Amino acid sequence: MADHLDTIKKLHTRVIDSRDGYKRSREEVKDERGFVGFFDRRIAEREEFHTVIHRQLGAEGVDVSESGSTAAAAHRGWLSLKDSLTGNDEAVYDEIISGEEQLLKVYDDAIEATAGKPEWSFLSSQRADVEKALNEARSEKSRHAA
Repeated sequence: MADHLDTIKKLHTRVIDSRDGYKRSREEVKDERGFVGFFDRRIAEREEFHTVIHRQLGAEGVDVSESGSTAAAAHRGWLSLKDSLTGNDEAVYDEIISGEEQLLKVYDDAIEATAGKPEWSFLSSQRADVEKALNEARSEKSRHAA
């Protein structure tokens, strides 16, 4: 298998992890905390990212799992517990920021691995959207800390 495909498969899994993490968090939050709109936008965005990546992997003959990673499941459980115990918006945004930063790194690896492959050019646009989400989370954290 081409080296870039291993990297893209890792990205595919991380995008699923991200989507599922936001779905789980969305189920846990109450409307008045201000997270609902942010989570809903990320869920829709990550579902779209997943669909496009999955479709291109299929075009290259790669069959990939539709489940996320085991590590992500453990992380989501910890985030849920932490949120319910602390009720601290800043702590939730810290977790969101951490996850988005990790996802950016995986996108960077994927973009590097697919350099010169125009069929993967959409990754740069997806990465830019993740960076926007990261900046939004940082802004919201600052607003809640004030």
